[in-house]
Amino acid sequence: MSTAILDSAPTGVLELRGIHQLYGTGDAQVHALRGIDLSVAAGEYLAIMGPSGSGKSTLMNLLGCLDVASSGKYSLAGHDVNEMDEKALARVRNKEIGFIFQSFNLVNRMTAVANAELPLVYGGVRRLERRQRALEALEMVNLSHRADHLPQALSGGQQQRVAIARALVTNPTLLLADEPTGNLDSESTHEILAIFDQLAAAGRTIVIITHEEEVAARAHRVLSISDGLIVSDRTNPRRTLR
Repeated sequence: MSTAILDSAPTGVLELRGIHQLYGTGDAQVHALRGIDLSVAAGEYLAIMGPSGSGKSTLMNLLGCLDVASSGKYSLAGHDVNEMDEKALARVRNKEIGFIFQSFNLVNRMTAVANAELPLVYGGVRRLERRQRALEALEMVNLSHRADHLPQALSGGQQQRVAIARALVTNPTLLLADEPTGNLDSESTHEILAIFDQLAAAGRTIVIITHEEEVAARAHRVLSISDGLIVSDRTNPRRTLR
């Protein structure tokens, strides 16, 4: 991996206090989160697990600033998320959070390097700088040799590596991954998890939402959620912070 972006890994943290999330009204009201307290240190690698309907997807949406809690406080990299308007939330999503999804979410008509550039395009970065940074990010995931290929010419594992490069290109405070190996075979899963291991070793703050024990086992810390509550929060004895 290239160290250009890794060496400048940010030092921010995230913190949630008394987070509740309610949807609907009256008899149809759903209490998706029921008082979540969570702190994640800079450089920590956290896996969040839970069955369908447990609240883990709701929690991911809040961590990613895709939604705002009904009550409680969320601080990300010193920003009070609860006090932000939609424009400010969009700015935080673009600059502070690198998203990695199960379905890759690549633009099929764009090359790997153009896909990796996208957050910089939205951030108003000039063309030459964003191309250089996108190529550096692709090099970090060992895919610079496929920079000019379209997604359909890449394997699933390679597409996910492009998605990781896109997530890294803004040098975000938080990498937030939702079932990042869910669409991959065992070999590609191993390759993607190895990249996360390297990023964690370099000091990246990573939160992965997963139902797979194999994925969670790579994290420093594993959080289990059920019925909107944290039911366990354990350190992985085989994984420690650098």
